[in-house]
Amino acid sequence: MAPPPSQQRRTHNTLLFQRLLNLRDGASPFTLVLDTLEESGASLIGEFARRAKIGKSKIIYISFSTLRKRVPFEIDGFVFGRAKSLSILQQEIISHIASSPGNPQAAAQKYLLIIDTLNTLASSKPQHLSTFLSTLLLSPNISLLATHHTDIPLSHLPATQSYHPDPLTILIYLATAILTIHNLSQVVAKKRARDKSLQEPHFGLDERREGILIGLSGTLGAEGRAEVVVEMEIRRKSGRGILEVFVLAPPPPNSSIASKPTLDNVTLLDDHPLYSTLPPLNVLMGDGGGEGEEVETTFSLGLSEKERRAREGIVLPYFDAQRDGGASGAGMGGRILYEMGAEDREDFDDEEDEI
Repeated sequence: MAPPPSQQRRTHNTLLFQRLLNLRDGASPFTLVLDTLEESGASLIGEFARRAKIGKSKIIYISFSTLRKRVPFEIDGFVFGRAKSLSILQQEIISHIASSPGNPQAAAQKYLLIIDTLNTLASSKPQHLSTFLSTLLLSPNISLLATHHTDIPLSHLPATQSYHPDPLTILIYLATAILTIHNLSQVVAKKRARDKSLQEPHFGLDERREGILIGLSGTLGAEGRAEVVVEMEIRRKSGRGILEVFVLAPPPPNSSIASKPTLDNVTLLDDHPLYSTLPPLNVLMGDGGGEGEEVETTFSLGLSEKERRAREGIVLPYFDAQRDGGASGAGMGGRILYEMGAEDREDFDDEEDEI
């Protein structure tokens, strides 16, 4: 028996997200990560880098705000992009990914370009942003992963026409995959408010209170690992977008990549125990959950002895018509029995009856 369409969709979207994390061919040439002060996208970037190393891809890190010694994972090339023109920056990046002519292994080598933040380019050179990012994708073996901090205002924007789109709109238009990071604690708090038909709470800058920049802290998942909510949007070649929300848990700090290359740390948000609407089955069924035990509820589903006797004494209307043979003998079962009362006789009109 085939699974229902909803289950097929969830399985398909999960496999698609795994394919995106594994940098499979054609999954997404340009992946844009949108994060905030509430929840950084560093854990998601680290997951991309971890899986890139498993797939033997080279990682080139383009930094605008990160020192080389502060990069939390192993990289194969480092380019510092601050205070450089776009042409010089482009030449330095291409020098790390240029393949030797006639070398088939170098031509088949995969690269992951990671830009720690696009806010600097979006503030200083917004009109050249799309051209610069497009020139980095020289071959299908190159994947671009860039982060944009959505709650940091862009400064020093040049005066442009009123109809010119802002840099974030351009980035969203160019990206083939958009991953928006959310805080799991805040998502769960908003879900609980919606379940109770209450107004969703605001956190951090959205509270609009003086001195508050960061709201509720992150939620620790299994083994004390911080989990983040990743909202995925992938654009297909046909233009159709695929939307799904996942919970990403980073691997254990002491886990071996070589021994556990298939570590599954991606869960659908609807399947996460903190987000699920229904409580676990053992809570509903009590301690044992065996046969014969009643379901624990906040109200009584049974009848008292007095209520049971009162129910047995009730005479249902037209009950004689449901007996075997009916009140008039065999073949009359199921007919409607109606006796006219005094109130009905007053409203009865012989002339209307004749009509």
